[in-house]
Amino acid sequence: MMTPKQQTLYALMECEGYSYGCMQMVMSLLGASREALDDMILFIGDEHPSERELIAKLAELCE
Repeated sequence: MMTPKQQTLYALMECEGYSYGCMQMVMSLLGASREALDDMILFIGDEHPSERELIAKLAELCE
């Protein structure tokens, strides 16, 4: 069961057209970290990044 923030991020990634594999990777690596989920939601909403840019941001958040 996903938290509301996880559901929001997942829906946003679906709307942006990210691949299923990319979405699953993001969700599994961010887990339930509220701060990381917030950062990724804002990043995607503001920047509309490519999958490559999204992965770079994910790596930054997971450091």
